[in-house]
Amino acid sequence: MNAQLQQIQSALKEMVLTYIEAQKVNIESSYDARVNAAETNIRVIANKRLPFSVYDLMKHLHVLDEIEFESSEASVQYVVQIIASITNFTTIWERCLSRWGTQAAAQVALQNIFELCDSMKSNYQTVAAFAADS
Repeated sequence: MNAQLQQIQSALKEMVLTYIEAQKVNIESSYDARVNAAETNIRVIANKRLPFSVYDLMKHLHVLDEIEFESSEASVQYVVQIIASITNFTTIWERCLSRWGTQAAAQVALQNIFELCDSMKSNYQTVAAFAADS
């Protein structure tokens, strides 16, 4: 697996794992709007923004022309399917990245995914800090 594909897969895995960890934190006793907003942002990123961003990337890379996915619903489970497809169809992903990955639209889609990863980490730090103080 080439370095760029590893970077994409790692970012997706990190976001899924961060989402899972954030779900374990009980924020019911929080009256802090910042904590509640951070938890909401994590859920929105994992279940809405990330799936759409990954779909957008796959569209620009023409991966969808080569790999058929069972479900295109917006959810973290869809992202898990994408991670598995990278593992199971590495050659197709690498070929698509090589051919289409340098185009501006694909670069913007990639950057969007990495920005979502940074945003999720930042929001998780807020939630984790609340958990540590509880």
